[in-house]
Amino acid sequence: MGEQKYTTNVGDFIVISITGGIETYIAEVMCSDPLRLKVKENGPFANLRDDDFIINAEETRLWQKDVRENTCVYLEQKTRAGIRVLSGLKSLKVYDNRLHEILPRK
Repeated sequence: MGEQKYTTNVGDFIVISITGGIETYIAEVMCSDPLRLKVKENGPFANLRDDDFIINAEETRLWQKDVRENTCVYLEQKTRAGIRVLSGLKSLKVYDNRLHEILPRK
């Protein structure tokens, strides 16, 4: 098995899909072992675990690279492709506990 190309430390952001869904979400790692995530501050997306989500490894790698380098390549690519990336995290400046499209900064 190859080397993991992204991190899952507490506070890291990863890109996921909710099991059975088609949307793309940015989640925050709340616990790394076992892995627990949140996409929103409250409600059913505030405590995701185990089979609740699928990590999009390559997208997570690109997103984390953007966070490290203060760039927006990942979100710009998704926006150009017409793919919405959603989140409801205060750490991503969403304060109404609803899911919003996360757009590249201008």
